[in-house]
Amino acid sequence: MKHVFTQILMAGALSGAACAAPYVLPSPQTGALTPWDMQPVYAIEGLWGIARHSDEPDMWGPRLSFSLYSDAESAVRHHLSLNVAAMWGSKSRYEWSGRSETDLFMLPVTVGYDVNIELSERVLLYVGGKAGYAWGSADSTLHTPYGDFRHDSSSGGFTCSGGVGLRYMPSDTLYLSLGYEYAVTDFDEHRHGGSFGQHIISVGMGWQF
Repeated sequence: MKHVFTQILMAGALSGAACAAPYVLPSPQTGALTPWDMQPVYAIEGLWGIARHSDEPDMWGPRLSFSLYSDAESAVRHHLSLNVAAMWGSKSRYEWSGRSETDLFMLPVTVGYDVNIELSERVLLYVGGKAGYAWGSADSTLHTPYGDFRHDSSSGGFTCSGGVGLRYMPSDTLYLSLGYEYAVTDFDEHRHGGSFGQHIISVGMGWQF
């Protein structure tokens, strides 16, 4: 009888301790990102650049980006990015001496900032800008009755752009984007350069990891 009574007392003590112990939710692991941290995002965009002047070539190409994005539940979210683009274009025109063909290549490397304004649960309006340095090369050929004359040049200079667009988020880790930006690159005048302006349409997607 004494043995049974002892077992009852032990069971009661253990059940009381179990009731008193609070339930603790698992905490994030050390170094784990929370929604209030800047989230890493990788993005790819297709660019179509319409030249500011009709005698300059339109251009196209991809742009790769690495971004830090504030994903907290907020109506205003911040977006910092490092961007590398490669763009190609060509233009033919007739001059008094013959027909000229120009092939242009640009490699702009920029840093950017966007502010994202929530329009709905899945749609964001973004406004921002980019600035950096662009390398460029131009291959020109003049076709005349007396032969072809070729001229190659390369240059670089400061580039900047400002734009606006929409981001649609079909999931918490993916967004699709459509945007417009106006970009100006000031190539070195002493190396056959000049100011080159573009109206750029961009379509892309980004992944959050």
